Amino acid sequence: MNMDSLADRLYSLWLSLWHRLTWQVLLAFGAGIFLWRNLLLPMVGDDYSYAFIWDGANAGNLMDGIGPRQKITSFADLAASQWSHYFTWGGRVPALLTAQFFAWQGGGSRLLFAIATTLVFVLLVCQLFWLAAGRIEALGKCRAALLLLLLGLFFTVPAYIYTMVWMTGACVYLWTAAAICAFLLPYSLAYWQTDFWQKSQWYCFPAMALLGLLAGWSIEAGSIATVLLALAFLLLFHRQGRLQSWQLAGFAGLVTGMLLLMLAPGSLMRIKLMRELAPDYTMPAELMWTPLMFLYNFVEGFLPVLIGELPLFLPILLYFWKGNRRRALTQYILLWICGNFLVLSAMMFSPDFRAHAGYHGVIFLLIASAAAMRAIQPMLAAWCQTMRKARLLTATAGFSVLLVWLAATVLCLVIETSYNQQWAARWTIIAEHRQDDPIVVPAIEIPWHLDKVAGNRSMTEVLLMFGADLESKPQDNRSNIFAQYHGLKGIVIDKNIDWGKYGEENEW
Repeated sequence: MNMDSLADRLYSLWLSLWHRLTWQVLLAFGAGIFLWRNLLLPMVGDDYSYAFIWDGANAGNLMDGIGPRQKITSFADLAASQWSHYFTWGGRVPALLTAQFFAWQGGGSRLLFAIATTLVFVLLVCQLFWLAAGRIEALGKCRAALLLLLLGLFFTVPAYIYTMVWMTGACVYLWTAAAICAFLLPYSLAYWQTDFWQKSQWYCFPAMALLGLLAGWSIEAGSIATVLLALAFLLLFHRQGRLQSWQLAGFAGLVTGMLLLMLAPGSLMRIKLMRELAPDYTMPAELMWTPLMFLYNFVEGFLPVLIGELPLFLPILLYFWKGNRRRALTQYILLWICGNFLVLSAMMFSPDFRAHAGYHGVIFLLIASAAAMRAIQPMLAAWCQTMRKARLLTATAGFSVLLVWLAATVLCLVIETSYNQQWAARWTIIAEHRQDDPIVVPAIEIPWHLDKVAGNRSMTEVLLMFGADLESKPQDNRSNIFAQYHGLKGIVIDKNIDWGKYGEENEW
């Protein structure tokens, strides 16, 4: 068999498989695996801390050595907790209110949250697809864009477990991304459809104001970038004479939410408290705004996020290189690319830019990449009709991508199933030694060091140290708060954590 016939045969097999991969199959696989992974992960780390009423008068719930805390048992407790949190720790009220609600309602189980967050995941996929299309349409209209979005959410978002699966982290990142996309979607539809909501009903105004409030009151860098993106839409609509009242109402809500977030009294109090009680977590004041701070943020945050999202630039580069460039689409793609770099640039001015903080930037880049994919798909199909090399490359790339996705999924499930089983085995030890002070349980281990292969797509040793496992001393926060939640005298793991090995003790 020569190369030409091999290319044709391989391409024929690829088309046969691709025709069977309907949008329902792709979405069901992506959402099903997402739900499965959520069901495997128990409540961990900050989830337990936020299951208690926030005690701002006594250093909050996240510090080592804290005293007894009171569990949330009512909506009044939720309100009191977030009031205290806002004035003593930080302004992310909607996200953390959601986390506290599920920590309360779950009663130590994540089943309710797993179902709810999977629905939010599906909603986010749909929102990204519609934003890329500039209209609300069936996901089957461009399966290549849908596949790109599912792959992007699996492979390119930073710190997957922390931002997508962990209850507290998912509420702060995944859920706020859905809120931001819900807010920006009407502006996108108005960009592409000149008559969109030209004769809007009265309820559009409060609805957009509320969506704007939630989008602005989300997470700092994402909120700032969303304000600037919305402002760009408004300026464009104003220049075209299409500025509508609902657009201004949404922007007013957005700015209000951003101000409530950014001006939260607790943000400054948190930095002060961290410098007093946990100085290793925070850059010293004398190094703020120095070249060292910007270098640290670039190396620890900006660069890892940029490297991780590089594959998303491939459709964009193809669009600008060979695509049928249209001014409106080019402008639209560049807008979302700017959104990505706005998030990363904003975080460069943070006292501590860790990679997960670039999450919303990747979300914006996913929109640009999917929009470019939609634009170049006819061109790629035409190439495959006329060039054997294009057919060979398409088939090889298609099979490779699906194989890597499947292999990575299996690898992650092996790690997370082992993690779940090790937690389950602990409950037998806890039941047998409930009166011990403290109870000693085996530390969680990654099977066969598979985290060296899976990286931060799944559980890692670093994640175990920084939230996914208990700690070595009874008064360390995660062990302390876990024991309080389950009515234990104390609990520790059977090894000492080497914090310095993973940068906890930063030598500024």
